[in-house]
Amino acid sequence: MHESPFQPRARSVLRQRLPARERLRLARLASKKVLSLCSALLCAAPLLYLLSVVLYAQP
Repeated sequence: MHESPFQPRARSVLRQRLPARERLRLARLASKKVLSLCSALLCAAPLLYLLSVVLYAQP
């Protein structure tokens, strides 16, 4: 992942300029993204495991 060294600083400046309500909304959106990502990974892991088991079981 290529991130420029200026990005975190720009992000913090952006947060300071935003009103609290907007910051809260952004935080909620971010947590929803993280939650959906985690649930997708939790669902994908057993499926990938089963798939690999089935593929390796083939003669």
